[in-house]
Formats: sequence, structure tokens, C-alpha cells
Amino acid sequence: MDATTPPEPTLNSLDTLSARLQNYKPRRIPGRSLVARCGVILLLAEHGADGRDIAPALLLMRRAERVGDPWSGHVSFPGGRVDHSDTSTRDAALRELQEETGMSASNDLVAIGRLSDVLTREHGRNRPMVVSPYVYRTPRALVLEPSREAAKLWWEPIAHLADPERRRPLVWRVAGLPLRFSSVDVSGARLWGLSLMMVNELIRATGWKAAIQ
Repeated sequence: MDATTPPEPTLNSLDTLSARLQNYKPRRIPGRSLVARCGVILLLAEHGADGRDIAPALLLMRRAERVGDPWSGHVSFPGGRVDHSDTSTRDAALRELQEETGMSASNDLVAIGRLSDVLTREHGRNRPMVVSPYVYRTPRALVLEPSREAAKLWWEPIAHLADPERRRPLVWRVAGLPLRFSSVDVSGARLWGLSLMMVNELIRATGWKAAIQ
């Protein structure tokens, strides 16, 4: 290989993960246009703010503590419900990304795919809502200042999220009944629920899990 030949992407490089994701066929929920819609962004970075390879990492957000919000303090992704100014769930997700993190298309964001729709219910209402996850990449993991909706923003290596040693059971009460769910330890917090479902699908879709011993 001479000096003008670009290096081959490694098994778990962001280029390889992006190529695999572009060939992935996510599930779309029929009739989703008839219910409330929400879009979220899973943002991957290959290089840290100092330029070092972090092989790659996913932007996570711990929600601010707010009275009346059942998910306050939980780990999630930037995103939110479609409002009158949005033309699509993708627009809503990108708008919320900028509002919650300060990142926008000017930060060299590139769409590389999407994941399956997830059916949940609106907060505070007993009505269905469909969440559509969109996956983007950015050259490096910027140091971000949280908005009032976020208590913390950080970049978690995919290798940590896929590591079975970091998986822990979590007990969550539903209608007073204790139920056990899977969770992942992430920088002093716990990733679980719909967010973990999306991470698990991202790992499967990109083939990362098969690459770790």
C-alpha cells in the first residue's frame, strides 16, 4: 500500500458500521401517521474532541429532574414530539437535537440510516405514540453544554454498550408491581427501556456484537 492509498476500514470502524446500517431494513409501524409521533437522534462519533480515536461512541443524555415527568433523570437520546413547525419526525428529531445539545447540520452531521419504529404511549396520557429513531454520524465528539432539559451530555463508547459485563437487572414498578428489566451501566447512570431497545438494535444492525469476544 502506497502513501496515496486510504487505509481499509477496520471491522468496528464508523465507516464499516455506517455501510452496514445503510443496508439495514428497519420495521415501520403501519398506521403510525394516525397517532402522536416522536423522533430521536442516535449520533455516532469516530473521534473525540481531542482528535483521538474513541472507536466509535454514541451521544447520550441524562434528562433533567422535573416534577411530573416520569422519565426525569433517565438516560435517553436527544429528540422529542413532532410539533406544528416540523414537517416530519426527522425534522422534529433534528430540531430537538439542536435545542438540547446545540448541535446542528453545521456540525457536519451525516445521516447514515434509521432504526425500527417503537410503539409507546404519550407522557401523562393513555394514548399510543410512535418513536422513530434516526442514526447520524459526526467526525468528532464535541464537548457539549447541556440545555435546561438535559442534566448531562456525554459520549459513551459502543464497546461499553455492547459489553455483557456491564448489563445489570433493574427493577421498575408498573402499576405497583415490581418488574425486572435489563439495563447497562453508563458513566454512573443506567440505560434501559426504549433507549436500550434502540441501542440493542443498533448493535445488531451494525454487526458490532458479533465482533466482540
